[in-house]
Amino acid sequence: MHTQRTRTIILIFLLIAGSVACVEVGDMEVTTRTIELGEAETVVLEVRMGAGELDIHGGARELMEATFAYNVDKWKPRVKYDVLGQKGILKIRQGKSHGVPMGSTKNKWDISLREDVPIGIKIDFGAGEGDLDLRELKLESLDIDMGVGDLGVDLSGERQEDLRVDVDGGVGSVTFYLPEDIGVKVRVDKGIGSVNASGLHKDGSEYTNEAYGTSKVTIKISIDAGIGSITLKTK
Repeated sequence: MHTQRTRTIILIFLLIAGSVACVEVGDMEVTTRTIELGEAETVVLEVRMGAGELDIHGGARELMEATFAYNVDKWKPRVKYDVLGQKGILKIRQGKSHGVPMGSTKNKWDISLREDVPIGIKIDFGAGEGDLDLRELKLESLDIDMGVGDLGVDLSGERQEDLRVDVDGGVGSVTFYLPEDIGVKVRVDKGIGSVNASGLHKDGSEYTNEAYGTSKVTIKISIDAGIGSITLKTK
């Protein structure tokens, strides 16, 4: 459920990005999509969401099982999947609309992914709330470009390979949940934002946990905080 704060920042975002025209808010639509892996051995997921609620997690039997709920018809997401050789490219894009929705809007994407497929994820997230529970995924890389809103990213699961994460923080806030037994190094280009780190050692603009430098696997996170806030928590 949207918090009042999130509703406010989404409205501000839309007022800035939109024109004077109004966008019609209609009845709630719920659509589902299932994408099979096919012949791909690795996958890249590209998500572009303008405003709303975004949940990504494991648990799918196929490559992707997703539910999309929205009440602005033009926001209906476009889903495309192509396999090039052994690589699958899955793209999910929010439909475009010009103007400002007048009324109470709803746009929620619940995306479940298959856990045994190596996957790189790229997210362009404009405004709203996001929950990325990536603990069980065979994650190869993560790139996040976010504007206004609150995003939680859980990387605390077991990992067999090194992981690189790049974040452009915008004016939003991001919370990372990090493992204690896997080496973690976070570099923050602070900008005007704030950094709150729990369970990590600070050395200038870098934060590391106790396992950094001793574990076989390392998570390296690079954050351009902009004017937002960053929270780092171990679990």
